[in-house]
Amino acid sequence: MRLTVDEVARIVGGAVEGTGEVVITGAEVDSRLLQRGDLFVAMAGERTDGHQFVGAALTTAAAALVRAGVQLPAAPPDRALIRVTDPLQAYWDLARVERKRSGWKMVAVTGSVGKTTVKNFLAHLMAAHHPTGSTSGNRNSTLGLPAQLLSQRDPVEVYVAETGMSRPGELDVLGRILQPIGVLLYTRIAPAHTEFFDDLEAIVSAKAELLPYLPDSGTLVVNADDRHQDGYPEATSARVLRYGSGGEARIEDLDDRGLLGSRFDLVLPTGRARVNLELPGLHQSENLLAAAAAGSALGLTADEIAATSSGLKAAPHRGRLYRLADEILLVDDSYNASPLAMARMLELLASVPGRRVAVLGEMYELGELTGEAHRAAGERAARSCDLLLAVGSESARLLADTARAAGLESVEVVEDADDAVEMLRKRLEPRDVVLVKGSRGVALDRTVAALVGEEAA
Repeated sequence: MRLTVDEVARIVGGAVEGTGEVVITGAEVDSRLLQRGDLFVAMAGERTDGHQFVGAALTTAAAALVRAGVQLPAAPPDRALIRVTDPLQAYWDLARVERKRSGWKMVAVTGSVGKTTVKNFLAHLMAAHHPTGSTSGNRNSTLGLPAQLLSQRDPVEVYVAETGMSRPGELDVLGRILQPIGVLLYTRIAPAHTEFFDDLEAIVSAKAELLPYLPDSGTLVVNADDRHQDGYPEATSARVLRYGSGGEARIEDLDDRGLLGSRFDLVLPTGRARVNLELPGLHQSENLLAAAAAGSALGLTADEIAATSSGLKAAPHRGRLYRLADEILLVDDSYNASPLAMARMLELLASVPGRRVAVLGEMYELGELTGEAHRAAGERAARSCDLLLAVGSESARLLADTARAAGLESVEVVEDADDAVEMLRKRLEPRDVVLVKGSRGVALDRTVAALVGEEAA
């Protein structure tokens, strides 16, 4: 984005106080992330009101989008306030207009698990052939994604947008901003954020909110192995490309190498090629297949994808493998957790030789499924590891108790990530294989940092 304050005000129907000629080159809702030239969007949050940070924000930001009627000091020289009825709606309107002006080929990636990894994989594949932009980190919400669109400064032909939700209606908001969507890609749909939905079918319906924003000229990429997506093709007139068992995009002649990754034939409508993927876990093969299917819809050949995939790496805290002292292997998947993602990583742990240690944090935002999910994780942990360290409170104790009842003898429970570090230092043995996974709020990334920082270069 590169617009003057006056131009932004005309787009959002706002009134300018201050210098209308100042140029805005980005936007941000978090005052801690502001850069020079940004528009700070002041909104009332659950805990704090962004208007109280406007003064400090304008030491960096070029302007602030604020609510009409709020008493604020005058903007400093060469700065401005843009007053609107609803800053959040104005922010969304600005992002929608900027996306329309951009002319980018838009790819939207959504699902319950694997969104960030698939988004990163696809952006990596596309960037070898086209100027490509993508959302960073986990900025996939109605607050974070518009900031990413508005702050894109490099030339872009293809933009890969991760789209997330925690409540119904949020993907509809993002769809309105992102339209037209050239490629809409679904990973797997599974229980996640179920605290905010009546059941899994409600999640399936909410994920479908993006479908109306896929034009007839676009491509819908769905997982052929996920029955929850069976109805999506009927809701669009766009081209449909299925990946997985029996799909137009699929994996054949698979060689599962456990923590060393996998080798397989990648079969696409654009051809066939042998892939060597050096990322642990078969779920990473499926993630690459999803990205490859979308890439083929954007014109990449199987040979091009195979050549580029050798440089793929796991995102931080999403399946990264560390080699510690005493030949200990640490699989860091501490970013977040859902029942399906937990099961996948425990399946990986079960497949490796040696003494296996699972450090499992609680899974949050599951509502009525909380008990069932933690009991299932405990039963699977009993089959997958030799030592279980459960981290948290009531749900962690339930997970641990279930694992003991299922026959696992070595089980420990600690309250938090720091306690987990101390326990691991007591219990780890040479050549252990350690899996660390839990919901973001458990902060097991601190556990990983302590172990890696002390024992790895």
